[in-house]
Amino acid sequence: MHGEETYRKEYGGQVAKYLKAFGLTEEDLGKLINSSSDNVRDIVSGRVGLSLGKMIKIANVFSVHYYHFADPSYPLPEERHLSRNTKTKIAKRKSIGVTARDRTGFLAAELDRLIGDGSFHSPKTAKAIHNLMDRSLSERSATEITNLLNKAPRNKVIVKLPYKLQKENLYIHKDFESAYLELDTSQLSMHF
Repeated sequence: MHGEETYRKEYGGQVAKYLKAFGLTEEDLGKLINSSSDNVRDIVSGRVGLSLGKMIKIANVFSVHYYHFADPSYPLPEERHLSRNTKTKIAKRKSIGVTARDRTGFLAAELDRLIGDGSFHSPKTAKAIHNLMDRSLSERSATEITNLLNKAPRNKVIVKLPYKLQKENLYIHKDFESAYLELDTSQLSMHF
């Protein structure tokens, strides 16, 4: 007879199998079930138990009944049978790819260095900040920088201006925000 830990790991394996089959990440699933990517990682690893409600939410993402989702011999659904939200998330993931998680923290440390040295005293796009970073980070993406800027603790000191430069968001240190909020877009463009 299997213990609860074994069942959690088996279920986590099923979640990992479905994510891999459809090219989704733990973060994608977290958004689809209104949960965090950390919670989904814990589910995949078997570290947490699940309520029936959570199991149903996960199975619904893949248009499968929860009891079939847990069965490793049950065939994967075809993508065309998935919900609109899931298909949209799959298409988005295919277009942007999977970004490697910064396990070393070097990207975050480099971003913190730039915040500390005054690089955000004037508006900057994530691409502009990326260009200021150490060359060893050239393979990293501006999207990863945006993600770091939008999360604590950085979002407490760096704010997004209500303007965009072309299609890119502009970020600035909160202490310098007010000077740029008074400018119209033509005046703002003179700063670039």
